[in-house]
Amino acid sequence: MPFEPSHENMANLKLYPDQPVEVLAADLRRAFSGIVAGNVKEVGIRAIEEFGPYKINGDKEIMRRMDDLLQGFVAQHRMKLPGSAYIPCYEICT
Repeated sequence: MPFEPSHENMANLKLYPDQPVEVLAADLRRAFSGIVAGNVKEVGIRAIEEFGPYKINGDKEIMRRMDDLLQGFVAQHRMKLPGSAYIPCYEICT
């Protein structure tokens, strides 16, 4: 079943290192998918505009690394963003 990157589903992700690796890996994939949708896909962009940034529960170090990865994608022009600057569509809640 595909992950629907809604605000509720993104808030329910648990990105902490103290859980089974396969659970963390699955939620990291979901978070990445949601972040891409919030930055690139029309439905995601509209949801961010209407409801604000996604709230993601996660370890600060894990989220920093994810943000670094996304910044690298933007610098390499691998993400087609509507504007020229990368603006995170999420906030970290710990």
